Amino acid sequence: MDRNSRPVWYAAYGSNCSRTRLLAYLTGSRAPASTVVETGATDTTPPSESAACELPYRVRFAGESRKWGGGFARLGHEKTSPPSLGRRYLITWSQFDDLVAQESRRPSLPLPIADLEPGVHHLVGEGGYDNLLALNPVNGVPVVTFTAPTPPENLQPAAPSPAYLGTIVRGLAEVHSLSAAEIAERLLLSPGIAPVWGLDAITALLTPGTHQ
Repeated sequence: MDRNSRPVWYAAYGSNCSRTRLLAYLTGSRAPASTVVETGATDTTPPSESAACELPYRVRFAGESRKWGGGFARLGHEKTSPPSLGRRYLITWSQFDDLVAQESRRPSLPLPIADLEPGVHHLVGEGGYDNLLALNPVNGVPVVTFTAPTPPENLQPAAPSPAYLGTIVRGLAEVHSLSAAEIAERLLLSPGIAPVWGLDAITALLTPGTHQ
């Protein structure tokens, strides 16, 4: 089985929790509220499945996003409890290769998905998201995410923009059987969210027309 047909669960924790935003990376389009048209993947097929997931690491917001403004999400390197909310998508290995390449702003290359051990970081380059991290497989299918090579725990937190955080919140709400307040409470555990964002402000992002 080649990379164009081998399945992998991609575990998203940032704006890619929104299916619409992820599809921009696959199809080479611009996500709503983003300022960048993505390169796109060689295989533009939508994910065959998606599901709610949790990642046993803290999502942390820092830096300044060129696409959204404000801080952007990275997954911490140290395990934490409670876990962070996420969303997993069933895509192909080649699509995952192309996704990481776009996030890290470099040419695509085959990634060592088969060699990844759950909980062990694997650097594949110097790009902003070139640190692969496997979670426990699901029914024999690898579950993989990616984060920054430098531990985000060492970075100064920065609040995300309304457009960026709203994309994350709405994506999580699509798959998690949680109330808006429960999703907001989990996000408030992420450095960079408070004090700029509070419970009411986050839940308001789920209201159509609010903070678009």
